[in-house]
Amino acid sequence: LAVAAMASPSSGRTAGNSVNQALKPSQWLSPQQLERIEAVDDLTLERLENMSLEKGAELLQQVYHLSQINHDIEPSYVPSNVQVYVPKPNGDKIVAPLSEMTQLLKQQQNFGQDEVTIIVTGLPQNCETVKKANRKLVQAYMQRYNLQQQQQQGQKYNKDSAEDNNRQRTSSEEDYTEQAKSANTQTGDIIVIDLGSELPDFNSIAMLDTEKIGSIYGKWIVKMTHELELPHETIHLIGQNIGAHVAGAAANEFTRLTGHKLRRVTGLDPSSIIAKGR
Repeated sequence: LAVAAMASPSSGRTAGNSVNQALKPSQWLSPQQLERIEAVDDLTLERLENMSLEKGAELLQQVYHLSQINHDIEPSYVPSNVQVYVPKPNGDKIVAPLSEMTQLLKQQQNFGQDEVTIIVTGLPQNCETVKKANRKLVQAYMQRYNLQQQQQQGQKYNKDSAEDNNRQRTSSEEDYTEQAKSANTQTGDIIVIDLGSELPDFNSIAMLDTEKIGSIYGKWIVKMTHELELPHETIHLIGQNIGAHVAGAAANEFTRLTGHKLRRVTGLDPSSIIAKGR
């Protein structure tokens, strides 16, 4: 949420957008404000959590404006050690680097028999709020996909969690649920590409090359669907924050290579893009 505040509409943002029209930095940030801005490397989500909403939003807005001084900032960060995991109903996880995951999935009986939801995280995992949000997202899909199995075992949903999920469900998600029911889809599998764990600070998020990393993931999805013989119509790709842009780039790469579209692509709280190509 703090990172998203960077892109919130404000008078400062309006002024920042005018940099293209040759405004001097001092016309939207005073020299005193520029001097007080902290180093981007020190700006962590954990620190922002301990600040008031107003102070955190103000700091992010200033950093955003500062980043616009040089419009030739090229995205340069492409993390190479991203871990992927597949949560199991019993609480276990299959964990491996992206390059090894397809081989492990081949060993899983009935993997991809119905739906496959791929989640790309996009916020630092060293923050308790982010960990909780990601955990609840995965649990929501685990509950959905294993509802039939849980009912057979006599297990029940936690009433409060179910009500909370219902309140937060969007109309589009409700439409999608109806489509899933119509398709008689009762089970599914989840893959989490934990990009967020490789984004420890604001600088890594700001400099992330979303197109390049998205292209890598798109190629991997093509390889996975081919080797596991998964229909592209069963895949739902979800991106969180900066991961939303990565998911979009991955879906575009999949379409470019195969001529097909994934069944669904969802962006949760897309972040503002800082570093851009010319």
